[in-house]
Amino acid sequence: MSLDEAARGRIAPYVSSLTDDVFALSGLPEEVIAVLFAYYSRSRDDLRTNLARLLADQELDVEEGVTTRPSFGLATEKARAFHEKWVVGYGHASVAEHAVVHLAIENVSIVASKVIEDLRLGSYTEKSTRYVVFDRNSFVDLPELEGPLGQTYRASAERLFTTYVELMARVMDALRVRVLRPPGASEAAHAAAIRAHACDLLRGLLPAGTRTNLGLTANARALEALLTKMLSHPLAEVRKVATTMHAAARTVTPTLVKYAGRSEHRSAQRADVGDKLRSIYDPGPWDPGATNVVGQPVRLVRHDKDALERIVLALAYDNSEPNVHARGLTEAMRHATSRELEDVVRASVARRGAHDPVPRGFEATTMTFELMLDYGAYRDLQRHRMLLPATQRLTCRLGFETPAELEELELDRAYTDAMVAACDAWEELESKRPLEAQYAVPLGFRIRTLWTLNLRELFHVVELRSARQGHASYRRIAQGLFRAAIAVHPWLEGLVRVDLGDYTLSRA
Repeated sequence: MSLDEAARGRIAPYVSSLTDDVFALSGLPEEVIAVLFAYYSRSRDDLRTNLARLLADQELDVEEGVTTRPSFGLATEKARAFHEKWVVGYGHASVAEHAVVHLAIENVSIVASKVIEDLRLGSYTEKSTRYVVFDRNSFVDLPELEGPLGQTYRASAERLFTTYVELMARVMDALRVRVLRPPGASEAAHAAAIRAHACDLLRGLLPAGTRTNLGLTANARALEALLTKMLSHPLAEVRKVATTMHAAARTVTPTLVKYAGRSEHRSAQRADVGDKLRSIYDPGPWDPGATNVVGQPVRLVRHDKDALERIVLALAYDNSEPNVHARGLTEAMRHATSRELEDVVRASVARRGAHDPVPRGFEATTMTFELMLDYGAYRDLQRHRMLLPATQRLTCRLGFETPAELEELELDRAYTDAMVAACDAWEELESKRPLEAQYAVPLGFRIRTLWTLNLRELFHVVELRSARQGHASYRRIAQGLFRAAIAVHPWLEGLVRVDLGDYTLSRA
């Protein structure tokens, strides 16, 4: 539909083109954008026509050079009415995916940040323990820990931060002597690498209650699901942060996240499963000898023995002609040699560039691993969301990691003393408030997590996290994933771009 000059003038500030078939929208409320996209399924008109109609209804001033934010009162009200009818009333929740919310979330604990980041359809940027030196007392207080328990928690956190700050200067001085500036590197770049490496060595001292900041971008549908999960969480801080996130998100999408709330299903799920599980599995008393071997932090739990056939089937079927069918392909693979099947897989990645992922056919098979890693490394790896993670409660029971380099620098004594003292404090808190005791656990203590991931994601994790610039703790996990995978799928060797090296200063 053609627009007159007045209509074109009204919509011009909000579209990147008045004529192109492909254009961007900007400067509009998120719920208005969502309803404009929703109109595609309800209206014969194009988006620019519908936008012009909405704007004409409220006679917006769009004079060039106006910098004040316009009022979209009527357009927003129309969008709300639409969403109440179609999204809420009729369950067309996909409309809410077109509304995007950006939230800045500050001064929350690392414990809470891991709950927030457990959203597959979200994007995050968080304060880094690898590049930022934390100040003293950078930990959240826990009002629910009253009296002696609160004092124990605060005293433990203060000791950890005191040790962290004092060791930071000493470690950087020692590294400057030990690691000379490479030829061609600037003093500023070398200093930054030294500081980052010191942060890597000492981040294990930071308690899980350390305050962090993060930016979250998510569509309204995913955000509502996250808020419901958080409002159903057993930790008071998580529920409190969810309440403030909900209020902030409603300033952007007042209708589409309106009904986020506590879910009885989510709140009771863990207990309900635990009650039934006890009839078939009794883990028995805590046995330190039953844990993973520390030197072997990756254990393969299960894999598909026919992984090669699954991938070849997916690769062969994709974009094939109608005379191809699964029965014929399956029968053909029964008579093929392993080498012939491997050749098909190799051909699919033969021209893969430096930034190309492997084909989606590699998603046809999965592997499950049990990982035991320090919580700092888990904090980094938890951001991989294209997998099924199952993670245990954070405790001090699995021991802690002491970076070998601290021992070489003869600066490990203060580190280990602080970690042992933190473990003593955790035990006191664990006996009364096991969930809140997690805040007192330093990042250097180990946690176990169970990962089920498809082979395409395994390539991504191994290739990204084994790279030289990665932290030594999670590089070890990525290398372990690779070794465990090729032990059962030897044809993967040479296809996965893994870095098995070890580096003194990874970011020199």
